[in-house]
Amino acid sequence: MSEMIDSAPRPTRRAFVTGIAAVGAAAAVARPALAKEASAPADAPEGFDAHGSSARPVAEVAETRKYQVVVVGAGAAGLMAADHLADYGLDVCLLEKGSSTSVSNFSLCGGPNACETRLQEQEGEWVSLKQMYQYMYGFSNGSVNAGLLKSVLAGTGPCINRMLDLGIEMELWGDPYGTGFRGRHYLISEGEERTQPIVDDIVSKGGTVVTSADVYAILRDDDGTVTGVQADIDGVVTDVTADATIVCTGGFIGNSTMQRERFNTTVFPLGNTVSDGTGIQMVLNAGGVLDRQFSVLGNECGAVSPATTGWPFTAEWKNVNEHLGYWLFGGLFVDATGRRFCDEGRVAQLPLAYGGEVLTRAGHAWVVMDSDYYEGVQDKGIWEFLGKPESWTAGEENSFYSPDPAVAEEHLQQAIDEGWGMQADTIDEIAEKFGLDQLSETIEAYNSYCDSGEDAEFYKDPAFLKPVAKAPFYAFEYVPSAWGTNGGVKVDSCLRAVDEENVAIPGLYVAGVDCGSMYTQPYYTNPGASVGNAMGSGWAVAEQVAAQLGK
Repeated sequence: MSEMIDSAPRPTRRAFVTGIAAVGAAAAVARPALAKEASAPADAPEGFDAHGSSARPVAEVAETRKYQVVVVGAGAAGLMAADHLADYGLDVCLLEKGSSTSVSNFSLCGGPNACETRLQEQEGEWVSLKQMYQYMYGFSNGSVNAGLLKSVLAGTGPCINRMLDLGIEMELWGDPYGTGFRGRHYLISEGEERTQPIVDDIVSKGGTVVTSADVYAILRDDDGTVTGVQADIDGVVTDVTADATIVCTGGFIGNSTMQRERFNTTVFPLGNTVSDGTGIQMVLNAGGVLDRQFSVLGNECGAVSPATTGWPFTAEWKNVNEHLGYWLFGGLFVDATGRRFCDEGRVAQLPLAYGGEVLTRAGHAWVVMDSDYYEGVQDKGIWEFLGKPESWTAGEENSFYSPDPAVAEEHLQQAIDEGWGMQADTIDEIAEKFGLDQLSETIEAYNSYCDSGEDAEFYKDPAFLKPVAKAPFYAFEYVPSAWGTNGGVKVDSCLRAVDEENVAIPGLYVAGVDCGSMYTQPYYTNPGASVGNAMGSGWAVAEQVAAQLGK
């Protein structure tokens, strides 16, 4: 039986950009396991492949269970797929690696993007499928499967309405990122309160849900048709056979080896580390191929430091060290050479999408500021310090952007002691400590932009231009962190996994964030798009499988 990772209760993540107070925080916060390290192929540890996932060869079977459809993974995609398949009267089995269905990112996240829902209709904020599709497909610039994206988005409304029917509480969010529509449905119900009603609905319609089921291989017959999966269930090697197999295991945020393969760096996992890429690797072992785009859901609460080893938030959804929040403030960012590398204001505007990608690309980043900035932000909060810019839609009334001066001295000393923070009388001292050779030249140029009110390098919104001029100076080092990954297996518009010739593999479907053909790089800018697409793909794949099986 595989080890259950990150199964202890912890607060659900809610994106904070509208300034609504966090709710449902646990009194004690679990420290999530870090992503697994995998060895070279010759030294791969027992139970893991060379990519660090749990995928491995088919073993001698001890027990066989037969269903019409088997779904692997009980996140947003798996739960919705199993529930909708049960609507058709199909004999469906949902297998979950965790000890319950409340360990998935779906049970922890803020809530999904969706269109044509009852909540939107009730509030007079109708978002049509056409509007949502045109926005998201336009954002993709043709890089996703158009027919697939439309089918998936069409499934989001029925999913939201189903959850409302099951008593899962939610509310319609505003438009914090300025997309022009209100698509995100914030889920008030959390953990098992969110997932158990769906599980109960599946079971009430004749479906089966099995937890602590470590699925590690896909079964195929002699002609390559997929016939189910093999799993360790309660210590028994079990073949779960089916006419259709749906893989939706949640990506690979829990696997540092796969992170390096896709991102050329490692990303600190904020989400469910049970998602170790096993589903993706199983499909590749069965003849599938990867699609082209991979992205991360960045940390919209700030960043983490190289010294961070555990859960980086308090029960009230503050960073455990408030100096981790400066990543979102839109000030001066530099890379390992000491040079700027992005429009920092866009990180403040779009922390999940833009912020996650630029920090993952850089691998390390430093925020550098002077004493006027450091003290002014603590005194007023960043939004007021910058003059309450109307252009910063995500900044107003947001506690995550307001460092607490009561803990500033303690947190600064902690950052210094751990080696990722510094206070210095000169910029040269900061440059020497962190090896930022070009920092002095960068600050000279940056201060000239602040004086002129125009960023001649990256054209940053002038509202974020504040000089680095008055000693003492401060610098803080950050590394990438994310709630999950987007991108994986290539599928056709029916969510069937395809081979290297783009031919569908009989009997094999992929949904959720394991599916690589409906997600973009960077992450979509409308909030909730990752879980929304996952949820909608579960509904859409159920309809495809039901049609294939004559329902």
